[in-house]
Amino acid sequence: MQYLKQALREATSPTNIKRDLALMNRFQRVYLVIIMAVTIWAFVYTDDYSSSGWASLITGLVLAFYLIMLASGRLTNFFWGLLTNGIWLLMSIHNHLVGDILNQGFFFVMQFVGMVAWYKQLAQQQDSSQMQAKRIGRKMMGCLVAGAVVVYGVVLAVAKTAHGNQVYLDSSQLPLGMLAQILATYGYLSQWVVWLLVDAVGLLLWWNQIQAGGSGALGMFVLMIVKTFNAFYGMYLWSKTTEYWD
Repeated sequence: MQYLKQALREATSPTNIKRDLALMNRFQRVYLVIIMAVTIWAFVYTDDYSSSGWASLITGLVLAFYLIMLASGRLTNFFWGLLTNGIWLLMSIHNHLVGDILNQGFFFVMQFVGMVAWYKQLAQQQDSSQMQAKRIGRKMMGCLVAGAVVVYGVVLAVAKTAHGNQVYLDSSQLPLGMLAQILATYGYLSQWVVWLLVDAVGLLLWWNQIQAGGSGALGMFVLMIVKTFNAFYGMYLWSKTTEYWD
């Protein structure tokens, strides 16, 4: 609990948030503007000024900061992550995507776990402002994948019972998201490969929602495109700081 309070204070500190934003390089600043511009375009294009439309817009704008801070290995990414997951959870509930509801709920809780894990590792590093990535062992990765398969089966059963939409595709969101989030929480480089799988599923999921006329679906689809690009960018940045130990 002591570590959680310290980590939460550091991750949500206005001073630290301003510092990390000031440390963005030119590419990241341009990247931020592009993400926000595309998000606003999707909002205006859909002409959806419902509560879901506005929620999609706000999610996209906050997500832009979250993605850049996460890719940069900054502890303050968890501040933006809490805001993003909270709003995204409401969007998933509105669209009756059972798997995504469980997914975003898990992400929200894991933000707090991640804060503590990152806070401890940053305290042990010489450079305490940016995470150094690690490579995961095959045995541990195999156990995590096996666990993800089990979770998929459970979520699929729940989604069918709840009569959710796109149950087979939607149910893969939680196990893949859990796997990616656990790897991200403990600073493993391989998280970005799994995030790419999560984003691929998300692209198909929200594209189908667009075809079905889902409220705010286009905005969420655009966000998934942005997240896919960010996964490649994060993989590039983290590969440069990878420590070769498990």
